[in-house]
Amino acid sequence: MNKPTLVPESFIYLAHDLESAGLFWNPEVGDEVADRESKNSIAILVDPQGMTTDELRSTFLWLPTVEQMLMQFEARQAVLFHAGLEFNSKECCYKTVIQASCGHIESKGESFRLSLGFALRGLLMSDTPTIIN
Repeated sequence: MNKPTLVPESFIYLAHDLESAGLFWNPEVGDEVADRESKNSIAILVDPQGMTTDELRSTFLWLPTVEQMLMQFEARQAVLFHAGLEFNSKECCYKTVIQASCGHIESKGESFRLSLGFALRGLLMSDTPTIIN
């Protein structure tokens, strides 16, 4: 496995929340993962080393990329209404707004990846409209 760029610790916790909320991982070569034992050990899955899908899931925590999260929105028929930087006198953050059958979901994060992840977590956990900060 090769080491990718540094992933913020907050995204690792969010990835765990996404998994707990029901996000299912079908392991593929090229996925970014964290070791479940020492969550600060991040790598790209290059060689599954003969591990089964279940073994990979129990050994690694999937860290979905922006593209993979966008595909999850599409799979759930959610429309990405807005995604971008919000800058005003009070804050500077990334904001995501999606529209889904459960309603309107907004999220904010210090990175675009975090903002999308918060929105996805809201979508996975919600049957009613939500604003997530």
